[in-house]
Amino acid sequence: MSTSRRFRLLVPALLVSAMSGCLPFIQEAGDYEFTPVEIFRDDCGLYDANRDLFNGSLQVTGRVVRLNFGLLDTQLIGYFLAEGDDFAIDGTTINAATPVRGVDCLLDEASIHIDATTKCETRFDGAMRVRYASEQRPAECACELWMRFEAVKEANRCE
Repeated sequence: MSTSRRFRLLVPALLVSAMSGCLPFIQEAGDYEFTPVEIFRDDCGLYDANRDLFNGSLQVTGRVVRLNFGLLDTQLIGYFLAEGDDFAIDGTTINAATPVRGVDCLLDEASIHIDATTKCETRFDGAMRVRYASEQRPAECACELWMRFEAVKEANRCE
């Protein structure tokens, strides 16, 4: 096998290895509880009605961030930004059945977006947007929640 061919095979392998787990992000994986610091908008009381579902299991692999979130069992995925300890993650659930304001709803789509900043190994803070979209169902089903939050791992809060 020629040297140039070996080099062409080696470069992609090195890039995958470098991107998959060698970056120095301190955010620990594990179970996090989300607590609102400020609620900007909550059209239909999503937080109060689902307070016990605002938790999730975080996984960090290199730059990739995954969160298995309790609300509608949504999986969010995203990345740490190029510099610093900021990350953004998104997730969407389609055709979810859930009660909203006492009405049984079949949502066309529920989307969650989180922008966050690592504060220490066991805490990150940020902003969250939850959007329930429902075109053909009762109007009560479509609503949004916007809030600033702090997420703490296993009650191990740092300052």
